[in-house]
Amino acid sequence: MWPAYLFITYLILALSIPTAITLWPVWRRARRSRRVTCPSVAQSALVSLDPWYAVRMHTLGNDECRVAGCSRWPESRNCSQDCREQIGTAA
Repeated sequence: MWPAYLFITYLILALSIPTAITLWPVWRRARRSRRVTCPSVAQSALVSLDPWYAVRMHTLGNDECRVAGCSRWPESRNCSQDCREQIGTAA
C-alpha cells in the first residue's frame, strides 16, 4: 500500500510544483499596490488588486483583474472600477 501512496504523492508534487512556479509571479505582481487616477473624481488613489482572483483568471487564460481595496473607499465603494484600465493586465 505504501508504494501506491508514494506514487500518488509524487504525482501531486509533479503537478503542483511547476504550477506554483508558473503562477507565483502573477500572484506577486498582483499583490503590489498601484497609484492610479480615479476616473470618477479625477484624483489620485492607491489601489490594491485581489491576487487570488488574478491567479484564477490567469489559469483560465484571462488577464482580468479585480480591485480589492482603494484609498477612495468607503465613500465610493460601489464605483465602476474603471481605474482597472490604467492598471492593464493583472500580471
